[in-house]
Amino acid sequence: MRLVRLKAARAQLEEKCMKALERHKQRDKLICDINVCKEKVRLLQSLVNETRQSINRGNQRLNILKDVNSQLTLRVPRHEDRIEKLHRYVNGLKVKQEKQKEAVDRKREQLKKVIRTAAKQLIQYIFPLSKVQPNKSLCSSEDSDSTTSDIVTSALADASGTSYVRGRWISEKENSLEIHHCIVEPTLPATGDYSAYSLWVAANKDGVPGANKENAMHNPAYNISAALTYATQLVNVLAYYVNVRLPYKVTCGEFCGNELSDQKFARKVARLNSNVLHLCFTQNTDIEVLHPMRTLQNLMHLLNTEISDLGRVGPMEVDPSIIAQLHSQLVPDLENSDDSASDEEDLCWGWEAVSHTSVPSIACPEMAVPTSGAMISQQASSMQVHQSVAGGLVTSAAASIASIWRGWTNK
Repeated sequence: MRLVRLKAARAQLEEKCMKALERHKQRDKLICDINVCKEKVRLLQSLVNETRQSINRGNQRLNILKDVNSQLTLRVPRHEDRIEKLHRYVNGLKVKQEKQKEAVDRKREQLKKVIRTAAKQLIQYIFPLSKVQPNKSLCSSEDSDSTTSDIVTSALADASGTSYVRGRWISEKENSLEIHHCIVEPTLPATGDYSAYSLWVAANKDGVPGANKENAMHNPAYNISAALTYATQLVNVLAYYVNVRLPYKVTCGEFCGNELSDQKFARKVARLNSNVLHLCFTQNTDIEVLHPMRTLQNLMHLLNTEISDLGRVGPMEVDPSIIAQLHSQLVPDLENSDDSASDEEDLCWGWEAVSHTSVPSIACPEMAVPTSGAMISQQASSMQVHQSVAGGLVTSAAASIASIWRGWTNK
């Protein structure tokens, strides 16, 4: 019985202890929950404080930006005024630029007219250019009825005008059947073949050119050299008019001095032709009509305002490949090194000094045109040769330049 009572008492005691322990567990749990909540509250308070500080800093920056914006807003009218002034200034510059451009265009047109007038006067009074057709009377003379004496006279004339040079027979009659271009009085073959100069020099290298008056006036060498001399003068004057620097220095006295060797003559002619082509390129001459070997023909095309913009100012507007193609025919003669290395440096790049005083009028024998037999006979009967043709060409060049200078200076 006692054991039963003890067991019952023990059970009651255990039940009381379990109830007491359960209360302690609940209290500990509540304490833990309270502590967790307190920690959360503390963290939330810290977050709230940081957020408030961030808001305060943002408000401070916002106030600063508001102040800056207010200052900029105050400056906006002044900037708008400046922008408006700049717009007006730019528009004024544009208007001024347009007016200046129009003025420059008008000046260029006036300059072009002046250049064209001067060039027209130049080729009208000083260096007239023309195309000479072949002498058909020589071609038809064989078909016409003539006496025996006329036939003999014609045969003797043909024989006197025929020479054997360098393994070939050269006849002046052949040149008379070609188209020529005339400058002043001398002529050049329209084909650009000036080999008659070298052939005549080779045939007469041992003779004295000025000893025989008839030979001195009717030989092709002096005719070609005179034409090239006039052409050189004309090219240099035209280059001065249009304000173009020529690629090669060719003076007016290079062709009218002593006889030139084949290589030297070909080189000087190539330089002259290159200068003529350069002038044509700068004046927008129609490329289709240009030929690198035809000196006077290219000059006539240059002076023809229908296919050339003579007097223009500005860079060349020609395809470089076309320029190279035209110049390629002149390159072999240009690269000929028969001259000394200082040949170009020794040349005087300028005009012969002519006094401002009155230039004495010297009767200079005119060059005969080989294509006109009647003109040759008429001039041969009327001219008296008192000096060599070479000296006459130099005198003619000096007289021409003096005439140009008096026209420029109105003296």
